[in-house]
Parts: sequence; C-alpha cells; structure tokens
Amino acid sequence: MKKLPCIATILSFLSLSLLCASCGYGDCGENKHFSTKELSKNVYEEEYRCYCGGATTTDVIYVYISDSISFRKYVGKYDELDLLFCESKSDTIVDVYQKKDVGMIKHVYKTKLLKSYNINDLKRENKFDEPCEKRWK
Repeated sequence: MKKLPCIATILSFLSLSLLCASCGYGDCGENKHFSTKELSKNVYEEEYRCYCGGATTTDVIYVYISDSISFRKYVGKYDELDLLFCESKSDTIVDVYQKKDVGMIKHVYKTKLLKSYNINDLKRENKFDEPCEKRWK
C-alpha cells in the first residue's frame, strides 16, 4: 500500500516538471520581432511578441506602424482570441482593424475599424515607440 502514494508523488512531480519546462523552452522569449509587412511605399506593419504565455496562457503580439526612419507608432495588441491588422488605402492613410471570433460553436468573425492614422502627421511627430514598451508587468 505504500507504493501507491509514492507513485502518485512521482507522477505529480513529473507532471509539474514537464509543465514548468514547457513554459520556458524553445522560441518563447519576450521582445521578439515577430513579422513585418509592407503596407504601402516605405510604410510597414511590425509585430513584436511582448508577452509569451508558454504552456499556461497565450502569447500577446503588439502591433506598430513604421517607416523605419522617422516614426514607429504603437497601434494595439492582440492574442489568440482576436487579430489586429493594418491596411493602407493610399500612401498617406493607414487603417487599423480588429477581427474577433464571436461564434460560440462555429467561427463567426466580426471586423471593425479601430482608428486611422495619417502618415504625414506621424512623420511630423518624429516619435519612435519602443517595441514592447507597454508590455504587461
């Protein structure tokens, strides 16, 4: 009868060790450049992983628009439950959209415009938001 508690203790310890190891293993660091997409001529959408959830929660991706020379503007964040993306309708305006999965059983997506940015105004401000500056603590 003494073997049963011992086996349960060992299994609990192994499960906990596996869970802890999976949280910090692999490419799961914070402040990592995630992707860059060109929106229009010399204007880009940059994504950085600013919070890595590991095995217990989700990653948080922060989105910026930038021309890499005169500005980088933080425009929002998203996780696995929604998506934030940017579109450029001209060389001077960038629209930021949020796409959420609002379906309970089936995937039903709802997209809404969050904000529009004038590229010329951002260039005049000449401000660089640091990647992951507004991250969770």
